[in-house]
Amino acid sequence: MSDKLRGVIKLTRFNEYVWFVIVTTLVGAATAGGKFGWPLIGALLANELSVGFAFMINDVEDAADDALNPAKIKRNPVSAGMLTKREANIASYATALIAAVIYATLSPAAFIVGVISLIVGWIYSWGPVRLKSKPIVDLLSHVMMLAGFQFLAGHFAFTNQLDSRWFFPFLFLVSISGYGELYNELRDYAGDLKAGLKHTAAVIGHRAATYLMNALLIAGIIGAVYTIFVMQIVPWWVIDMLVVIFALLFLRPMLKARRTPSTPFHSARDAHGSVEAQAPFQVPIQIAAAIALSAWFVVMWLDKVL
Repeated sequence: MSDKLRGVIKLTRFNEYVWFVIVTTLVGAATAGGKFGWPLIGALLANELSVGFAFMINDVEDAADDALNPAKIKRNPVSAGMLTKREANIASYATALIAAVIYATLSPAAFIVGVISLIVGWIYSWGPVRLKSKPIVDLLSHVMMLAGFQFLAGHFAFTNQLDSRWFFPFLFLVSISGYGELYNELRDYAGDLKAGLKHTAAVIGHRAATYLMNALLIAGIIGAVYTIFVMQIVPWWVIDMLVVIFALLFLRPMLKARRTPSTPFHSARDAHGSVEAQAPFQVPIQIAAAIALSAWFVVMWLDKVL
C-alpha cells in the first residue's frame, strides 16, 4: 500500500464512526420497514462516505493548528506530512461526490437529506463559517451530522415520507450523538480551554455541560426503551444477540479495569472520572448493535430467498 493511500485512509478516521453510522442507518431503515437490498446497501455506503467527508474536511481545515499541537500532529495526515492540503482536499471532495451520487440512486428525499448532510459536514469545519466554533450550534449540527441525517437517509431510502414511527428512534439516536459530542468536549475540556476553543462545554462550563450530557443520555435511553419495548421495531432475538455480543466485548476491558487501580472504574468519584468511566461502554455497545441489526436484515433476506 502506498504512503498516499495510507494517508487517505487515515484521513477518513473511519474507526471513529463506522459502527455508529451502521446503527443509525439501520434503525432508520427499520422504522420504514426496509429490507436487505440495494436501498439499504446504498444508504449505508452513502452515509459512511458522508460522515467520512465531514471528518476528512475537518482534518484539512485543522491541519495548520494540529501541526502546532504535539498530541495531534501525527494523527492528522496533513499536518504529519503524509498528504498535501491539495491532495487531502481532492480526496475529501471526491468522497463527497461519490456519496451524493449514491444518495441520488435511492430516492428524492434521501438525496435531499444526503446533500444537506454533506453541506453541514462541510461548513461544520470550513473556516469562513465553522459551525463547530459556535456554542450550541456546534452541538445541534453535530447531532444531525453524525446521527440525524444518517437515520433520515436510511428511512427515506425506502419511503419519501415520515410517519408517526420515526420520532422516538430519532430522539434516541440524536440524543446519544449529543451525549457523545459533550463527552468528547468534557474529555478534552482543560486542553480546549487553554487553546481558547469556544464550543458548548467551554461556554456553559464543566458542571452545566456534565448535566446536559447526562440529560441527553437519559433522553436517549428513554427513546431507546420506547423504540425497543413499545414500538418493537426489531424482534426480541435481535436484542438478545446485542446483549450477548456486548457482554463478550465488554468483559475483557472490565476485567482489565478491575486489575488496574487507576482506571476509570476506580476514578469515577470526581467530575473528570465520571466522564472517563463511561468510555469502556461506548464502542462495545455500538459494535454489538451494528452486528445484531445487520444480522437481522440478512436473516430476513435469507428467509425470503430460501
